[in-house]
Amino acid sequence: MNNDYQFQNDPNNGGMPPVNLGPARTGRNMAIASLVLAVVSVGMVFAGCCCVNVIPAILAIVFACISRRRDGKFSGIAVAGLVIGIVALVLTLVLFGIGVYIGVELTNNPDGAVAQAFNNAFQSRYGMTFDEYMERMFGSIAQESAA
Repeated sequence: MNNDYQFQNDPNNGGMPPVNLGPARTGRNMAIASLVLAVVSVGMVFAGCCCVNVIPAILAIVFACISRRRDGKFSGIAVAGLVIGIVALVLTLVLFGIGVYIGVELTNNPDGAVAQAFNNAFQSRYGMTFDEYMERMFGSIAQESAA
């Protein structure tokens, strides 16, 4: 018996055979979102947005885990998003820690080695020490407010 035309007279489907598209891959969209957010987060680290990039890094990690839960396993895209998101988060925490260390060191020891290195770098770039720059800035602000 030929079953090629068995759906031809069925009014419920318009004469078309049913199409089997396979199982839905709902986790793939989350994996792609995870990878995109992770790359955005790393880009924000190198662009200087060290505190803001924590949000996309955490979302990348969360979306990779949601993708695993929906698919039952980590896909390659989800693993890439997870790893890059973790790297971006760790890099942000390291840079934040270095910034806090430098700030505390400059505050507690203004004539120490860190302060001298900071002033040398500032002078080589801008042609004046950081203290001279601040005197110019605050001196002009003080003169403007006095007038």
